[in-house]
Amino acid sequence: MLSFHAQMHPRTQARLFLACVLLLAWLGRHDPVNWRPTQTIHPLSSTAPAADSHRHDFADYFGGHPLHGAGTQLMLGPSEPAGIWAKLLPWATAQPARDVSCLAASPPGALSGTSPKDIAADLPGLYGAPWVASINGDLIAALNVTVPRNPAWPPAAPILQIYRHGAAKPGFSQAVPVSVTRGGKALLYRMFVNGPIRCIDLVIPNGAGAGAAYLYYPYRGRLFEAEGSFTVQR
Repeated sequence: MLSFHAQMHPRTQARLFLACVLLLAWLGRHDPVNWRPTQTIHPLSSTAPAADSHRHDFADYFGGHPLHGAGTQLMLGPSEPAGIWAKLLPWATAQPARDVSCLAASPPGALSGTSPKDIAADLPGLYGAPWVASINGDLIAALNVTVPRNPAWPPAAPILQIYRHGAAKPGFSQAVPVSVTRGGKALLYRMFVNGPIRCIDLVIPNGAGAGAAYLYYPYRGRLFEAEGSFTVQR
């Protein structure tokens, strides 16, 4: 009886040998003993806080905090009495300065323009000079801030401009009505904006070239209050 190899054609034996070599080579590369499944690497969970999903829209966000209550109460000192009764009864004629925020006030009925006059007729620092503040990276300028020495004369309407984060041109520019309250210690220069900002209370100590500002504005359905400081640009 012929052996298995003797019964095979030489060419068939060569093909069988080549197939065995290829099979051994494949088994060597994919050894079931050393084979490991492909691993999926998951990043470690970070302990850093997640990004704020409520990122502020700087088109209308001026910093500060949501308003609770009616805003900052202002203490300007008692107003100076005027007239003949001031000399006779100063304690009775002196009126308390306004201490509510501009949110509870109403703007004057009409804007007051300017007329050529000597700056000596106006209060120091309030003779038409610009006042500027930087609040949360925005530049806010009030141009032509004028307050006559005579309380009977209405103050001129300033031009309020808002420059967004270093912009070369203002994103908002408008003449705004103002009211003035004179106190024994400070003057309240109140601007009614009715734009990106609802109103601004600028409290200037008597004779000073800078004052604290309380800015009220709407943001995402709520009122916010931001604080800053305006300085006169001489």
